[in-house]
Amino acid sequence: MNGVLVKAVLASSPDYDRLFESLSWPGESWPRPERVEALTALIEGLGPLLADSSSAEKSRRIRDNVESVVWIQCLPLLSRISIEAGDGAPCRESTAAACRLLSACVRLCDRAVAGRVALSVLPALRLSEDELPGPERLSVEVASEVMAALIPSLTDDDHLILATLSSALSCIKTLPDALVSKVTVRLLLSLLDGCSGVRLRSSLKLVLEELCSWHCAQRTAVVTERALLCLTALSDHLLLKAELPPSSCVPDPRLSLHFWRIVQDGLTHRDSISRKRALYLLKRCVALSEEEQVDCPHPPSGEGETLFRWAPNRSELLREFWEDYALVMETLEENQVHVVRPLIKSSVRVVASGVGLLHPSWLLCVYQRMFHSENKSLMREGVCHLLELQILQQPAIFIVGPFMNVLSETSLFQRSAGQSVGDCPELAAKLQGFMVAFFSSLPSEHRGSVLLKMIQQLSSKYWCAVPLLFLSQALSKLPPSPLLEIDGLTALREVLRCTMITHQVMLRGAAQCFLLSSALCLTNVRAVTLDDVFSFLMHFHVEESLCRGTNIWNQLCVWLSDNESSFKPRIVDGDSTVSVSQFLCFSGQIERLPDSKEADRLARAILLCVDMEKSQCGTKISSTLESLLFPLMDTLSRVSTNIYMPVRKSDKSLQLLLRLLQLGETAGCQHTFFFFFYFQVPSVANQVSRAVAMASLATVCELLELEVINMQTETCYALKELNEYFYSPLSQSQGPLLQDWGCIAAKLIRDQWICLSFLIKDLGIPEICRAPDTLKAALSCSVDALALLPSDLVLPVLTFMQAVLPQLLLEEEMLCVEAVTVSWELVQGLSNNANDFWPALKGFISMVFHHKLLELTHTQALTFAATLKQTATELIELSQSKSGVFGLLLQHCCQTWLPEGRGCGDQTDTVFSSVFSYINILTEACVYGPVFRRDQRLIQDVQTYVEQLGEDPAGNVIVTRDEQLPRICALTLLSRLDSSNRQHERLIEELVMALLKKDNEISKSKVRYYSNSLQHRVKNRVWQTLLLLLPKLREEFVASLLNHVFEAGFCSNQASVKYLIEWMMILILIRYPQHIDNFWTCFSMDHEKTKTSVCTFLSVLVHLNTIMPHLKEKAVQLRKALDIILQYCFNHNFSVRLYALLALKRVWNLAEIQAEEGADSLRELSTVIEACLNQAEAMQSTGNANKNWIRIQEHFFFGAFHPVRDYSVETIFYTFPSLSDLADDEWIPTWKFEKLAHFPESLRFPLKNPSPDLSQLQPGDWIQQDKGTEADKEERWAEVQKKITPWRLGIQEQEPELQLVPPQRAARLGKLHGALLVVASLIDKPTNLGGLCRTCEIFGASALVLDSLRHVSDKHFQSLSVSSELWLPLLEVKPVELTDFLQLKKSEGYCIVGAEQTANSQSLQDYHFPEKTLLLLGNEREGIPANLLQMLDVCVEIPQQGVIRSLNVHVSAALLIWEYTRQHLVSSSTEVSSRN
Repeated sequence: MNGVLVKAVLASSPDYDRLFESLSWPGESWPRPERVEALTALIEGLGPLLADSSSAEKSRRIRDNVESVVWIQCLPLLSRISIEAGDGAPCRESTAAACRLLSACVRLCDRAVAGRVALSVLPALRLSEDELPGPERLSVEVASEVMAALIPSLTDDDHLILATLSSALSCIKTLPDALVSKVTVRLLLSLLDGCSGVRLRSSLKLVLEELCSWHCAQRTAVVTERALLCLTALSDHLLLKAELPPSSCVPDPRLSLHFWRIVQDGLTHRDSISRKRALYLLKRCVALSEEEQVDCPHPPSGEGETLFRWAPNRSELLREFWEDYALVMETLEENQVHVVRPLIKSSVRVVASGVGLLHPSWLLCVYQRMFHSENKSLMREGVCHLLELQILQQPAIFIVGPFMNVLSETSLFQRSAGQSVGDCPELAAKLQGFMVAFFSSLPSEHRGSVLLKMIQQLSSKYWCAVPLLFLSQALSKLPPSPLLEIDGLTALREVLRCTMITHQVMLRGAAQCFLLSSALCLTNVRAVTLDDVFSFLMHFHVEESLCRGTNIWNQLCVWLSDNESSFKPRIVDGDSTVSVSQFLCFSGQIERLPDSKEADRLARAILLCVDMEKSQCGTKISSTLESLLFPLMDTLSRVSTNIYMPVRKSDKSLQLLLRLLQLGETAGCQHTFFFFFYFQVPSVANQVSRAVAMASLATVCELLELEVINMQTETCYALKELNEYFYSPLSQSQGPLLQDWGCIAAKLIRDQWICLSFLIKDLGIPEICRAPDTLKAALSCSVDALALLPSDLVLPVLTFMQAVLPQLLLEEEMLCVEAVTVSWELVQGLSNNANDFWPALKGFISMVFHHKLLELTHTQALTFAATLKQTATELIELSQSKSGVFGLLLQHCCQTWLPEGRGCGDQTDTVFSSVFSYINILTEACVYGPVFRRDQRLIQDVQTYVEQLGEDPAGNVIVTRDEQLPRICALTLLSRLDSSNRQHERLIEELVMALLKKDNEISKSKVRYYSNSLQHRVKNRVWQTLLLLLPKLREEFVASLLNHVFEAGFCSNQASVKYLIEWMMILILIRYPQHIDNFWTCFSMDHEKTKTSVCTFLSVLVHLNTIMPHLKEKAVQLRKALDIILQYCFNHNFSVRLYALLALKRVWNLAEIQAEEGADSLRELSTVIEACLNQAEAMQSTGNANKNWIRIQEHFFFGAFHPVRDYSVETIFYTFPSLSDLADDEWIPTWKFEKLAHFPESLRFPLKNPSPDLSQLQPGDWIQQDKGTEADKEERWAEVQKKITPWRLGIQEQEPELQLVPPQRAARLGKLHGALLVVASLIDKPTNLGGLCRTCEIFGASALVLDSLRHVSDKHFQSLSVSSELWLPLLEVKPVELTDFLQLKKSEGYCIVGAEQTANSQSLQDYHFPEKTLLLLGNEREGIPANLLQMLDVCVEIPQQGVIRSLNVHVSAALLIWEYTRQHLVSSSTEVSSRN
């Protein structure tokens, strides 16, 4: 309308000045977009007039007005928009209108005007994030729109074009993320669209080089993301088929190494959009290479690194590889491991056979994407596959970077399928071989630096215990080589000092051993001094790893001995050995006490030297000790005689002496030390006197400080001065500072309790100290000491309490209760401190559950007994969160109740009788074992693996965290019980009843009882224990027990529990056959109760051959068995029939033997039984029934298993659980029982199964379906979905396509439509319409008719249509308009087909659809209305066989549409074949 009006006005030769004045606006105002559009239309209309105008003055005036519009109207308006407007629609409309006006103006002005405007706008593009637009400067968004409008007028100005391009590239680097895509792509695309020829090539080259150099200089995620954004936007300019010589074409990014690095970084980017862009560029490059069919690079060059190659003679191979590669990357977005696995194996084979055409780094991109996956299975698949990759050399930067990062994931080290508890995880085993192969493939000069970086990675972030353990083990397997120098030992020290400090004790100890072994094999001894080595050894804990006498200690001694003369000399004096005298004579700062770490370092050095000498033949240890300890002896001998000896020197000597005694644990060594001290230090007694005098002096000082003593004598003044000296915070003397005195006081208290406990333990409590008041005071002091001492110094106090508590319990029960309570609170407080917790817990348990206390509390001291029971309960609760607590308690209690090697007697029986007060502990131990989470189970598995390493990790000798230990201890105790002992017999019977009660409670509980749940496991443990105790039960007790066993058989049990109950019944009937009648009565129970549980009792009859020899009247019993079995052979339940058939077959075999021996009653039944047996077996002869019949006969419980021969610990606790699909953490291997030296063995109940038949079977049950192999799974997924490649079908830009109508979009895709018209105006559910739209689009319908197009915006419609409405023509026809619409289509030659069941309907499989078909679909409920049925040319129905006579309307339509498509696809292919 504006254009028409302007033409009319201009045709009347108006006053142009007045026109401009009337359409312009004040510079301060913000006009509406319509007014701006009107002025734009005026100026555009002046263009032809200016070209034809004969008056120069008139033209000049018009141009002046136009130019004034630029400076007075456009730019101020744009500036105001920049300052005041937001990001709303009015702002966008005003900006667009102003830019169109500006573009129209500059086209009519001089060329210089566009340049001046551009120069004024360009600075705005360099606006930093913190700067705000002002009156003279536009915002970045507005400036980019202005420049895009000016670019067509700047094409002749190379300088401005270059400046604009530079500004656009600057925006890419500096703008916030929200503006980058909006601004830079607009600028770059507008700029390149306006260029051609040389300028286009130079611009593209500049952009490509700038992006590549930026990424090369700053290879970060942000740079990669923005570079990919620009490259994707420019792909239509960069990736064009070359029609001219290479020198005349646009730059080819495929020849740029940095371009491919951007693509590879994009493929592994954390942002999914960046990954999509990178894959898009890769696909475009591959498609272009395939289209050009020329060598890439041009020509192939052997110099430098080339990430992408294309060879026309290998085009097919390369195309298949890149298609699979793109498919892998796409499926990784969906974490589909089943698709990735076969494709990545194929890709590896292609890379291996690609003869240099395919760079291995592309595979590393796949691995890195798998490493970043949230799917742990996919992550593990990637790591395992990389570890198996032996054909390609891996770059060190990838291994040290992404590979090391993913190895820190604990879940990778889960056991694989088929591995048992205690096996080395599959990934850990592969990691060992991979590390050896990887370092072997590196150049020798690079191995040291790569190893150093790898170790530094271990300390650069937190590593969990499991991955650090297995990586340390892998490093220890490297062949000996001098790779590590002082910086390597420093890095290892940081791992020991920082990374491992919070790990579990056992795993930390094992990792320390592996790291030390690695250091011994890989250290360059010529580059480190002995001081460096011993300082490094300081960080290995004695109680966890570097313990004297262990394998790693001996290995260290051998290493030191072999390299004794090869270490780097000390810088100070050039001496290569460590001198004790040099250490003692060292004079350092004396403000503080000597550092105990120095003494520890030197003490280890002395002991290592001693053990080195011990390993060498012909060397006397005494002479070695004398030479090493002479400086120490000399110093100590002159402590009391040389008044000028420095105090620090004597203190260091005493500390060294103490540390030697602590570390030198062997008796012979300690004896040698005492020998020297006794003969060479005669003044030790004087030192004791001086210590006592100092203690007395301290007491006097305390009294003076409290002003208890008011003696004003010179002595008192001197004592006060001494007191002020000791307690002055600013003392200038050379004595120790106050901060050290706390440590001294604590250790002094600790040492007092050590001495006291030692004397009481070895000499007993002296008579003079047996007075109750004395012992009470001593116990009170010990309680106070627990509150005062640090946590790592309380163990001697607990040891003292252990000796005193039995003496005071009867007289001072409440004080003893307080002592136990305070001690328990202290131990609980240490639960997060592994180093102090376990020694304190062990001491506490030894104190509280001492055998003398248990004897007393059995009948006396009831309050104390209640405290112990409560403490035991809390210990069990603590064990749920802290592994190993209950095991420590059970070990101690079992040894206390039934000590090894102690004979019978009153005292022994008295101690044992205390078990009845704690039978709940023993019952809990028999069924103990929590159900771990996946991560907890992993820790348990790894700890079991470490235990099986033996004594190589020193922590194994000290720490035991096996959660099966409580059960093993309890079962060992029960195995050692003597059924002839009345107390033992009572314990067995009470325990059996307690276990049966627990089983009954679970059976009646409403808690869900599923496989491997806690309830399932507890029931399984109950019946395992009962089987263990069965031989020790009295016959009378078994009779009372029998009903409980039969009652358990009627319950719904998991398979493993069911087998144990059946085994229990069989053994009872074998041992006590007189109870067979009770067994027969079980089959006469209520039918509902025995509905399926009768299978349990039928299973017992399958093993009747083992029971029969012990029965009387065998023929009668066999007749009863046959009568019962025959009732169930034709039961309506399939499982019951199957069990009965198997029982009938086995029992009838026995009956035939009896018939041959003269049992006439059985011979009479032979015809009937055999007929029934043949008929029953015939029923199982086909299909799945036959398979299950074969499986149940081959099942272990009915095949290889023999109830008597296989009765052993191994069968009950390992073989049966493994064959019953119990989780493998429920399997108890025999070696765990063998570790307990006092586990009894007997011929009646052996530890190991004498027959190997069961152990050779695989787990399974007859109802279990066959499992496919891994190869089957991979073959199944060998054919996977491939997505279309739009540019192969002619699409260059996807976004503009959405502006086209559906037929145009489909045509641009090269898609062919059929003539099928689907009418769904009668359907009103959006979900059906959405699915139908998708089906029509896929099968090429010409259009879909709806009752309203509003359905398209419905979310339910869109959720099923998945954008198919964008590519399919949609028409709107109301139901009331259908009659006219159908008439119209009939006149156009369409055949009207209805999907409806009528009397004259034709079957879908028989009907042939005409090409021009209109398919009318009925309503979901009512079908096609009657008024439309007469308009149909034909009705088609879908053949059905079910009871329900209707399908969903979308499903019905899909079947009809597919049949139409199939018929016309066949006819099309037939026509093509006939033409050929």
